[in-house]
Amino acid sequence: MIHRVPADVPVFAPGLASAALEFVNSKAVAAGLHRGDILLAINSRPYTGKIVLLETIWKATPGSTLAVTVRSPGAGSGERTILLPVTQSKRLLDSKALSVSVFVVMPIFCVALGFWVVLVRPNDLSAWLLLGLLMALAEMFTASPPQPGWSLGLFKLATGFRYAVSRYWPVFMFLFGFYFPEPLPYFTRPGLWRKWLPWMVVAPYAAYSLCVVRIVVGDIVDYASVETLQHALDPIEIPMRVYGYSLVSAFFALIFTKSAIAISADAKRRLRLLYWGAAIALTPPLLIGLVVSVRHSIDFPDWLISIAVLMFLIFPLTLAYVIVVQRAMDVRVVLRQGLQYALAKNGVRVVQVLAILVVTLTALALIAQNRERPQKLIVIALGLVAIFTIRRLTEKTGAWIDRRFFREAYDAEQVLSELSDSVRGMVEARTLIETVAERISETLHIPRVAILLNGVGAYRPAYALGYGAVPDIAFPASAGTVKLLQKQNEPARVYFDDPNSWLYREPEMTQEDRSRLTELSTALLLPLSTRDKLLGFISLGPKLSDEPYSRTDLRLLKSVAAQTGLALENAQLISEIADEVAQRERLNREVEIAREVQERLFPQTLPPIAGIAYAGACRSALGVGGDYYDFLALPAGKLGIAIGDVSGKGIAAALMMASLQASLRSEATRASDNLAAMMGNVNRLVYEASSSNRYATFFYGQYDPLSHDLTYVNAGHNPPMLFHRCNGECHVSRLEACGTVVGLLEGASYQQAGLAIAPGDVLIAFTDGISEAMNAVEDEWGEEQLIQTVKSCLGLPPAEIIACIMRTADTFVAGAKQNDDMTLIVLCAQPEA
Repeated sequence: MIHRVPADVPVFAPGLASAALEFVNSKAVAAGLHRGDILLAINSRPYTGKIVLLETIWKATPGSTLAVTVRSPGAGSGERTILLPVTQSKRLLDSKALSVSVFVVMPIFCVALGFWVVLVRPNDLSAWLLLGLLMALAEMFTASPPQPGWSLGLFKLATGFRYAVSRYWPVFMFLFGFYFPEPLPYFTRPGLWRKWLPWMVVAPYAAYSLCVVRIVVGDIVDYASVETLQHALDPIEIPMRVYGYSLVSAFFALIFTKSAIAISADAKRRLRLLYWGAAIALTPPLLIGLVVSVRHSIDFPDWLISIAVLMFLIFPLTLAYVIVVQRAMDVRVVLRQGLQYALAKNGVRVVQVLAILVVTLTALALIAQNRERPQKLIVIALGLVAIFTIRRLTEKTGAWIDRRFFREAYDAEQVLSELSDSVRGMVEARTLIETVAERISETLHIPRVAILLNGVGAYRPAYALGYGAVPDIAFPASAGTVKLLQKQNEPARVYFDDPNSWLYREPEMTQEDRSRLTELSTALLLPLSTRDKLLGFISLGPKLSDEPYSRTDLRLLKSVAAQTGLALENAQLISEIADEVAQRERLNREVEIAREVQERLFPQTLPPIAGIAYAGACRSALGVGGDYYDFLALPAGKLGIAIGDVSGKGIAAALMMASLQASLRSEATRASDNLAAMMGNVNRLVYEASSSNRYATFFYGQYDPLSHDLTYVNAGHNPPMLFHRCNGECHVSRLEACGTVVGLLEGASYQQAGLAIAPGDVLIAFTDGISEAMNAVEDEWGEEQLIQTVKSCLGLPPAEIIACIMRTADTFVAGAKQNDDMTLIVLCAQPEA
């Protein structure tokens, strides 16, 4: 057992609510004590509870002995008394310096730090959890012997409190790790279960620990009174120990996770300091505690115990460093302002008391000199008036100090800190700079504030306060002021009356720069930067009080400027995105117009031709496409049939498609039967009107209803198919290519061919968007499936055949996005009446 007297006593201690020895070190074993022995008496005093053991060991002095009477477990075992020598302690922790540091200074430090943070931030849950955590650490290093003059009840109360606080240490560890500095983002969302989840996690261990505290308090005087409760808890003792270690482990997991996802570099640094400080401090003691729990062994070298205890002290020091020095909970501002405020207010009160005392003594002196009653009453009345006047004046003075200096200074820090956080969410540049300028001006009482942003090659005022009109000033990108802010990226004080100032020292500074700054009445420049890019800067004039900008002012203003720079960059990005969206909307509208125009280029009416029925359809993969089909009413009742596929997609392909249509119609209306020559002319016209990398596959045919013949030219297009029934079977003929694509070679030549279309025959012309339609795994539909589909719907009208083909192809692709236009022409020769 750990005690605080310079004596070394062999360690032996029974378990909770029991007289059976649970902890026995090697010295006690060598003397004859064993784990499991029943403790009957110490120095002839019957053992009834822990207080007997505590009082005896606490009073033990080097050179004396302890007579310990025990009985070994089992029937027939007799009592035996063992003398344990008490020797001079040589442990490091019993040295005066270490003992005072560990058992006096550190507990006081922990308690003082915890209560101070709570007093400073009483509405912060993390502050109260920190207090509980530090109280638990303090109680771990506080001795618990009965103090002289203490009653038994007081000792039980103190022991219960000490054990309860230290027992709840894993609870405070987990909750502090969960809430400090704020919960994980997922747990900040609305939801009752998210709010209560951490408390539900610690509830089982907290309830179990409460029962253990009850056992500890009962075990002090009469262990037999709590034996029943202890036996009831025995089955869950080991699981609860594991639960406690899990809560402490969760603290490390939570802090590590928060440090990994933290956005702010300061937050990352603080959390990493806390994580590694806690890991270094707590790992050795936790490992020793785990060994004691598992092996019930407390035989550790003195140097190891001393190192573990000293390393444990790193934890509260780490907490203090992170919270106070690293400003994790921003208590330094509150402390400093609170002290200043208290001193000023107390100074005013002292002046008030002294003034009232002087008035009172003067009145008494005047009363003693004047014996007439009316004069005495006048003196008393004047004295009372003077006292009330002094009181009123001091109250006003205190209020003025309260408002103008200390409370307002504190509010300035709070306001600027909140502004630094709030500007992050602003997305409009104008609103952002107006808010920043006005809040800085109001908070620090700066009459002149100007925000200059980078324009076309120069930094110009985008918003200004206190100048009347916005100053007509421009700082070129090559100006010395701009160069200095880019290089330093730090606030720059402006002293016009100091020849050693950077205004005169920097070689790039010119008289023009100084004149511009003089016109702005600049006292401080704040750069607005992101990623080594100077977006602009803020010019701040002198304060109304003519006081210089303090370090606190600079720190806060620098934070505001940094967040403003980020917000400005975000605003610019959002503006660019908005412009891009608007541009895209304009393009989409233009594409929509182009689509409507292109739709008008396709046949709007179908000229009636004797003996045939026909139809066509085009589905663009994009808003506009490069597929083309057409029907032309020609002289002598003939029908021109055209289908083509322009290379590429989008507007460019649509424009070439329009050029191809115009060229074809101009040539076809000449009623020439020489289709090969006509196609040569079309190729030349398209070649001249398009770029060198543009071309089109093209098929054109003329159907003569008198002869039932189809004359055609195929310029590199997918061969159309003619379905012909003969003897109950359906045969397919392909109208193969007889020339190269149009628009690629200026002097390309073509050949025409022809075939007869008998009643009942069906002609199918298509682009490769039909045959090469792909599903999600990039399997093509293919011409064979097209042929089978056409065969299955022969006899239907042309429009229904087209619908059947499209529907079957859509079923195959199963919603997969298509990258090519899909165009079909169907011509059905009708049987003669």
